[in-house]
Parts: sequence; structure tokens; C-alpha cells
Amino acid sequence: MNNPFEEILQRLSGIESAMSEPRDRPPAMPTEIISREELCKRLDLTEPTIIRWEKKGKIPSFRIGSAVRYNWPVVIESLEKKGVRL
Repeated sequence: MNNPFEEILQRLSGIESAMSEPRDRPPAMPTEIISREELCKRLDLTEPTIIRWEKKGKIPSFRIGSAVRYNWPVVIESLEKKGVRL
């Protein structure tokens, strides 16, 4: 019968080596949650334009209760992918 402590040590060793290997995925994008008012200021656009772009899928948004919020880095990335020049 195997020593249970040796088995635990072997498993821990495997976990350590897996954690030390470099990962192929890019670093996570930072999160900066902003309001619609702040987004209008940063993009120098009117609220109706922002709302229209949301409906067309140019700007990703999400709701917290009744409030609409935006992840600023994700908005910029989305606009760049869609070729929107600001």
C-alpha cells in the first residue's frame, strides 16, 4: 500500500510545476467601470449617439439595476475593432 503522504507530496509537486509553467493567454484587460455621462465626456459624443451606438452593437454595455454602465477598456477595444475613429 502507498504511503498517503508520498501521494500528497507527488500531487503537490505536480501542481507546483503546472503553476510555474508560462501561460499562453494574454494578461487580463483592466476594468474601469464608468457611467453613460462619463462615457459621453470621454468620447465627446452626445447621449443619443451613445444610445444609438449601443443599439447597433458598436459599444458594449451592461446594467446594474436600472443604471447602464460601461467597461472603458472594452469600449475602446470594441470601437477600434469596428473601425470607429474618434
